[in-house]
Amino acid sequence: MKIVIFGLTTGTAADAGHSLRWRALIQALAIRGHRVIAVEREGPDVAGSLAWSIPGGERLTYTDWDSVAVEAARHADDSGVALAVAHGPDARAAAGLVRESKSARRVLYDPAAPSSLAALAAGEGVAHLPADGLGGFDLVLASGGGPALDLFREKAGASTVAPLYPWIVPEAHKPGASQRRYLGDLCCVAPDAGAMRDGLDRFFIDPAQRLTRRRFVLAGGNLPDVAVSAPNIVALPDFDPAETGDLLASSTLTLALARDDERSIGWCPTGRLLEAAARGSAIVSDRWEGLESFFEPGREILVAAQIDDVTTAMMLPRNHLADLGQRARKRVLAEHSAERRVQELRGILDLQGGGDD
Repeated sequence: MKIVIFGLTTGTAADAGHSLRWRALIQALAIRGHRVIAVEREGPDVAGSLAWSIPGGERLTYTDWDSVAVEAARHADDSGVALAVAHGPDARAAAGLVRESKSARRVLYDPAAPSSLAALAAGEGVAHLPADGLGGFDLVLASGGGPALDLFREKAGASTVAPLYPWIVPEAHKPGASQRRYLGDLCCVAPDAGAMRDGLDRFFIDPAQRLTRRRFVLAGGNLPDVAVSAPNIVALPDFDPAETGDLLASSTLTLALARDDERSIGWCPTGRLLEAAARGSAIVSDRWEGLESFFEPGREILVAAQIDDVTTAMMLPRNHLADLGQRARKRVLAEHSAERRVQELRGILDLQGGGDD
């Protein structure tokens, strides 16, 4: 099958994780014999992007959408699947191209489904989705799941919706090495702390204020003032995401928080949670609907519904926490890798289209 994928980007630090995951998925598709055309927008620094290639496929790179639209449309018209990832500055243009194409299966994937669903529930527009809704696509895939997916049908006109949850890249998301500068009893990676303020206050700031002799490490942007000023909190506002493995390996326990919109929607195994599990970290997660479908509470991860759940978790023996981390790692490698998502994607497409073209 020829598969054309839009919404890929290169060369920007903010898109590093997005690029890593999609390249792994594309490679897994290619290994299975599909011809993949990756339509990829170049960023300001593409030196690191030149090393990857697609076996039997092609990378169609561009800096200006208009310069690639005609060739991209030709590929889409000739494809078994044209898939627009609703990401980046050309999200709406790519979605429109896919929807108007002659591809056998016109698919849109929303990698920010929880925020989209929260906006739809509130009657608001979604900047990365087509302004006129999701009608005209044969399939809409979402990074979240559960009952809230009905909102894509009810509010945005999607005909068929299915979840395709985030995934990890085993070769990249490996356990790191402990570093003195990151040593802590509890760490948390919060790329945008403002978007997870409720959980951060309850499950990180409050425990830090109770356990003043314990060391807490918080990495991310938009950190609250109290985290920057507290004597037992190490704040890392300029943290390099490439060092996430070392940060997690340096802490006894990792707090994996959902954003406020992710928690309200539920069924959102975030990339942060899956990556922490892949790196073998002992994890305490805030509670959200559907969590137990991805990890077994008490055996693979710990779950916090109140402050005491976090402070109690921090008192557990290290060997018990290490065992939790290893079980979570085994689960995520088996069920949430790029290879596993390709298997699921192929199954979904076969159900929609009756087999490979």
